[in-house]
Amino acid sequence: MNHQNGTAIPEKAALSKPAATITAVEEDQGEEDDVIPGPPVSPQQKSRPDRSSHSNNSGGATTSSTRRKFLNLRGKREEQPDPLQISSTDHQWAGQGILASRRDLELPAEEFAAGCNLLQAAARGDARLVEETLKKDPKQVNFRDYDRRTALHVAASEGHLPICKLLIEKFGSRINRSDRWGGSPLDDAHRHRHEVVISYLRSKGAMTGSANKSTNLITAAAQGDLDEVQMLLQVENLSDKSTQQKLDINKGDYDKRTALHLAAGEGHVEIVKVLCDMGADPNCEDRWNRRPLDDAITGQHEECQRVLIQYGAQQSTNRQASFDELGASGRRSVDNMKVNFDELELIDRIGAGAFGEIYKCRWRGTLVAAKIIKTAKIRKDWTRKHAMDAIANGEDVDEAIKALDDAEGSQENADDAVEDFRREISVLKSLRHPHIVLMLAYSTTSNYECIVSELMKCSLLDIFKSHMVQGTRMSRKNQIVYATQLSLGMNYLHTCSPPIIHRDLKPANLLIDHSGVLKISDFGLSKVRPKPEMAEKEAYTMTGETGSYRFMAPEVYRHEEYDETVDVYSFAMIFFYLLIGRPPWPALPGLEAVRKAALEGDRPNIPRDVDVRLQSLLKETWDDNPKVRPPFSKISKALAAYNKDVYKTDTNTIASAEADAGCKCNIL
Repeated sequence: MNHQNGTAIPEKAALSKPAATITAVEEDQGEEDDVIPGPPVSPQQKSRPDRSSHSNNSGGATTSSTRRKFLNLRGKREEQPDPLQISSTDHQWAGQGILASRRDLELPAEEFAAGCNLLQAAARGDARLVEETLKKDPKQVNFRDYDRRTALHVAASEGHLPICKLLIEKFGSRINRSDRWGGSPLDDAHRHRHEVVISYLRSKGAMTGSANKSTNLITAAAQGDLDEVQMLLQVENLSDKSTQQKLDINKGDYDKRTALHLAAGEGHVEIVKVLCDMGADPNCEDRWNRRPLDDAITGQHEECQRVLIQYGAQQSTNRQASFDELGASGRRSVDNMKVNFDELELIDRIGAGAFGEIYKCRWRGTLVAAKIIKTAKIRKDWTRKHAMDAIANGEDVDEAIKALDDAEGSQENADDAVEDFRREISVLKSLRHPHIVLMLAYSTTSNYECIVSELMKCSLLDIFKSHMVQGTRMSRKNQIVYATQLSLGMNYLHTCSPPIIHRDLKPANLLIDHSGVLKISDFGLSKVRPKPEMAEKEAYTMTGETGSYRFMAPEVYRHEEYDETVDVYSFAMIFFYLLIGRPPWPALPGLEAVRKAALEGDRPNIPRDVDVRLQSLLKETWDDNPKVRPPFSKISKALAAYNKDVYKTDTNTIASAEADAGCKCNIL
């Protein structure tokens, strides 16, 4: 087993032959049991050949000649068919792989020569010739030689990234075609350690062919690739099950849709026939309780319906539930928010938290923020790149080496980070509100987990720090506006069904956009309350930043039952910070501050110059008794009334010209 970039690449297993086909010649030569009938081979030839280079004759003529010489040696002991006399749906075995189909080899001479020239150009990295050839005949992009290798196989094997991009992006080359040995272009890139090509192919959905037969079958069925389907099924039928990964003809994709579902839904009747002949379950159900016959009916593919019914297919017995899930269109919804990490162009690292780091990125032409799990591989890649750049620029070598060591450091928090990441995605996917940071996309690729959000200007904490450094104070009007926006966002969360408890409200998690609008972020510790009448009993899990303790509700610190009113207490501490311009108990560390509040019942002193209405609101929201704390609906109304009475306006926004400056985009 080979390993490259942490991915296991199984060697091609030997293929067993039927006992009846063993000949006297083979017995005389002492051939091993796992050798396939064919020309005698040397020990060196028994290993899988290196197919990185390519020539014009494609190997077909050479192999045919060798087989004829071998058959002449056998004399008349055994009648052997011409290895190329096979039907369009049949294959034969030779050496360690499967022969090309008749359709591949019996092309017009001119077309076959053009295909061979294309593969040769791909092997040389001749982009001009590749493009010229395909412009003349675009279908040549999936031409296969005797070894069933396409131009993409060859380009990937040679590490020609521009050729791979040209074949895939401009001419639509099929990324996961299997060669004679069941290998994909990604396998070839792995074999020769072309890491850039590996990364690119993965970003386009490439898979290792030998390890993903079932997935390749699903893809081929969806694309209507009959030849590929037949090859995969025959490899499974004739190969040694003890040495090859088993192909499950009824295996489904993420939505439990099998190859038969997809072939029926797309109207590929010949593939439906082949799958049914090979034992595919005609009544398997997907995630929405739909069966292949349901898909054939939805697509109005009458011939597919007829074939399926012949094999015993029936419609789903749960039709209503099926259509309720699918919607009126009868088509399943697609998670458009899930993307490949490779779509992101990392520009700059702009912030960091306990488990995550924030990068300014370009995604589909738009500047965004990407929150990436701190223990992910991308962090190491980023640090390594910048450390190498620092060394190249003559900067401190020791500092660069230390950064590299840190990047390779402990992964002990990886599980916690992934858990928070998944929780945050599950919460953010359903949230849409002007005062909630909008999640645009996410990636769950292993080692590249990230959340893509709108790019914000800075955090409320940045604004606080800016005023402290400059010796200024935020205007009272802006204080009220930010508090109102926070209360509106929290009221939305608490009135969701079921309610969402943030549990980690603090200035660093409140972000400001370029128009001065406050938005709530960082839902890694959020909790969806199952039922309104149920209280939380679990202990609060900290993010690792002592600042969180300062805003923590007393009952949480005391490990008592709690509900969404813990967020109201956190709001009170943030509101105090807004009004006074300094954090609660500024002289105490965060842990001592929460102990003072939770165990001694202490609260910060409110200056006398603060309006009595605001003092009253503060005291209500930080009351030790959670039942006394008002809901955010009442808080937002109180702030709106104050704003209208004092500033004679109903506006809850800050004009961009008034927005506080001097901040950098910070953490999410």
